[in-house]
Amino acid sequence: MDNPWVLFLFLSVFHVIGAAVLADTLRRLRHSLREREPTGCRLVFLTVWATMFGCIPFGFGAGLVGSGGRVPFVLIGQVLVWTSTFLVTLLAPQALRQALEPFLHEETLLMLFGGGFLVGGLAVASLVTGEEGPNGLLLGGSFAMVGAVIFGYGLWKLFRSTR
Repeated sequence: MDNPWVLFLFLSVFHVIGAAVLADTLRRLRHSLREREPTGCRLVFLTVWATMFGCIPFGFGAGLVGSGGRVPFVLIGQVLVWTSTFLVTLLAPQALRQALEPFLHEETLLMLFGGGFLVGGLAVASLVTGEEGPNGLLLGGSFAMVGAVIFGYGLWKLFRSTR
């Protein structure tokens, strides 16, 4: 990946997921400690997993900045994405749930996930085809095909639910 902003967007997905799960897990852990309800190892595992999932991409950002000639804005942007996601999920969970409620249906999630794969596969196929030849087209085409199937299944479920 030659473009640092493409890498930033890719790594931001991991920051958002990790920070959101970490904030939610810490809130649940605090609640279980206040109520004196034993929660077992699940919350501890989720805390460790979310910390690793959300914070390991900082190493890639630091490596990009340290590779010379790259602006540190990528690393600053990563910190802002992680911090803002963590704080919003920790401090305003009900407002976040209310804002995301239209997207929390199975059909919509399938279409978003499949659409992301479809667009990502088409981007890989179009950007890598010149450099890699048929291998890039095969890789991007397979991602696009999987995304199209998932997107189509979500759209089919949406149409069936509105009858």
